[in-house]
Amino acid sequence: MKNNGKEAERSFVDYWTTLGHVERLRDRADLMALNGGKPVKDFQKPSDFLVSAPGVPLHYAEVKSTWHERLFEFKHIQDGQSAAAQKEHLRGNNSYVFYIFSYHLGRWFIMSCEQYAHALKMGRRSIKFEDLSPWLK
Repeated sequence: MKNNGKEAERSFVDYWTTLGHVERLRDRADLMALNGGKPVKDFQKPSDFLVSAPGVPLHYAEVKSTWHERLFEFKHIQDGQSAAAQKEHLRGNNSYVFYIFSYHLGRWFIMSCEQYAHALKMGRRSIKFEDLSPWLK
């Protein structure tokens, strides 16, 4: 099975829609589909979604998925997403969250922007699932 991320995104949206509001920040693929498949120019977005729900602070949500058995590789994070996560970490409010689905384990994990920034500072290019919090949706 090819991993284009759409299955994980659908599951993510289905969950958050039942609790509150999830706003998709359209990416280039979305815009091309709206444009009849013709190429379009677009700017980098900070994340896939903005999420809000009762009792849950508004936050950027970047949905990622991987077939890797043990870890999530940072090469799957786009430059604009990385920059936005690091900015939110510097602001100190942790309002950027990576939601990572492991197809191999069949489980979701959460990586905060704080964890991500710290891993980058340590020179890491990936993070092990065992170092992440499970997302129990």
